[in-house]
Amino acid sequence: MILIPKAVFTQYIDFLKKNNVNVGYHSEYVKWLRYFLDFCAKYVITHHKSERVQLFIGKLREKNQSDDQCKRAAHAVSLYFAMQRQEAMLQAAAEEPDRQPAETAQPACSPQSLEHQRISQYIEAGYQEKSDSPEWDAVLTTMAAEIKVRHYSRKTLKTYGKWSRCFQRFLKNKPPEELSIDDVKAYLTFLAVKCNVAASTQNQAFNSLLFLFRNGLKREFGELRGVPRAKKSLYIPVVLSRDEIDAIIVNLTYPYNLVVKLLFGCGLRQFECLQLRVRDFNFDAGNLTIHGKGKKDRTVPRLTRSFRN
Repeated sequence: MILIPKAVFTQYIDFLKKNNVNVGYHSEYVKWLRYFLDFCAKYVITHHKSERVQLFIGKLREKNQSDDQCKRAAHAVSLYFAMQRQEAMLQAAAEEPDRQPAETAQPACSPQSLEHQRISQYIEAGYQEKSDSPEWDAVLTTMAAEIKVRHYSRKTLKTYGKWSRCFQRFLKNKPPEELSIDDVKAYLTFLAVKCNVAASTQNQAFNSLLFLFRNGLKREFGELRGVPRAKKSLYIPVVLSRDEIDAIIVNLTYPYNLVVKLLFGCGLRQFECLQLRVRDFNFDAGNLTIHGKGKKDRTVPRLTRSFRN
């Protein structure tokens, strides 16, 4: 099981005290945190933090942990994330340039002051996290710059950064200049054989490492042969009937019912629906323009009256 560094352990205990966690639960909270970190390292999880916690709690329920234990485990992990956010904010504040003189300083609640307090959306992308290897940190910074130059999405930056960090941990901080195609083969084999990841997950890891080699290490990737590939899923998605969809919508309130109507009625991805703007609707023609993945736009079929209402 992963050991928590002494400095982090002390900081976490202090954070528990500040949040009025009963002293009798401190050792249990530390245990849940260690389990969670071990769980993330073992299963190479790349999901958002909230999804990682849900998967972790699901695993605990499979191990027949009680509801109270699961609640304390979730609370322990959430406090750890809160501690990290607080540390990031303090670090960002420390890195700010000197404050303006008092007579020209902005009001505390002005837009300018709030802009300085805002944490970058790239903070969770993996490349900004400092590791025990400055060489790896420099490589990931170079890779991130290449991603930004190409105007790739933040989601791509976050995904590539996290897979690169997982690759770094798998190799135990092996110097980047010594990396070879055999290291990539070993890691992809580990994902397929030991972690039993889906084919799409393994392909995502492959694409991330390909970009890391070509644009972070400035080196040819080489040819992969003999690497076990994860089996492609043959899962057939469940399609709800119209009556089942109506039963869902009737129990939703605004604005959630509007979102669900658009998802079902127009066949949208969740992020596509959340990015819709008024200019995307052509109410006269009853058409909707979707700005999808990879900057590929499309129009959906004519909206039916029930969904237009």
